Amino acid sequence: MFVPDNSLSATQIYFSNQLQGLFSEREVKTMFEALIKQRLNWSSSDFLLHHEARLSESDLLFIRSAVKRLLLHEPFQYVIGNTEFYGLSITCAPGALIPRPETEELVDWILVELKGKESKILDIGTGSGCIALALKKNTINSNVWGLDVSETALKIARENALALGLEVGFFSQDILSDHPIDFDNQFFDVIVSNPPYIPLNEQVKMDQNVLQFEPHKALFVPDHDPLLFYRVIATKSLSFLKNQGVLFFEIHEDFAAEVKELLVELGFINIELRKDLQGKSRMIRAQRVILNHE
Repeated sequence: MFVPDNSLSATQIYFSNQLQGLFSEREVKTMFEALIKQRLNWSSSDFLLHHEARLSESDLLFIRSAVKRLLLHEPFQYVIGNTEFYGLSITCAPGALIPRPETEELVDWILVELKGKESKILDIGTGSGCIALALKKNTINSNVWGLDVSETALKIARENALALGLEVGFFSQDILSDHPIDFDNQFFDVIVSNPPYIPLNEQVKMDQNVLQFEPHKALFVPDHDPLLFYRVIATKSLSFLKNQGVLFFEIHEDFAAEVKELLVELGFINIELRKDLQGKSRMIRAQRVILNHE
């Protein structure tokens, strides 16, 4: 075998040697520990206490397969099959974007807005379902729905809901189509979206693990119309938000001012931009107030 004595320590050296230069030493150590803990159903303590354990040939082949996939730039979240998002274990697979830490900040902002009260929430472009599921988990008796154009993403979202024991309604809808959305006269306290917002011309700046493996439909917008999804979603939200209901977006930092201007033009009020922990303008909140004469 490629690890002569099958020991865990020798396997870790093999894993590190194969991936050096591609990842930092800390990243390699974290990934190896995560893979072993998942494979052997170990806790962190088990990993520390059994560092000289012997692995089966099947276990070694599992590690070698992970190495090969990582060398091909496949995201580690896809390799291991999950990631943590707002305290939830979210299944990750090609066909849905990998949840990002900055999106947790958006969820946190929404939860502060809701103050734990019972609400009706719609997540547009739900992907893996991470936003919808985190909001469902952290509110009391809220009704939460998520929609997406991708059946693959919806399958992943439904699997996540089932695994977490959370009741969220996921359904198929192309928000860009002219086909009317039927919510059975439902009106929402909160509509949230992390839509595609990266112009195609920015592909040259992006990592290969994103470009090669994550769904482009969930990432990119035409260079000539970077506000496409914001305009469509905000416009349609006017028909489904309750009086004083709130719209939240994750945004591209370079188009923050333009998104804010769009929301003003559509009649939203109490608009607030927020920066993420990296100091980038990445989130916006806007309120729909229905005047008596409307």
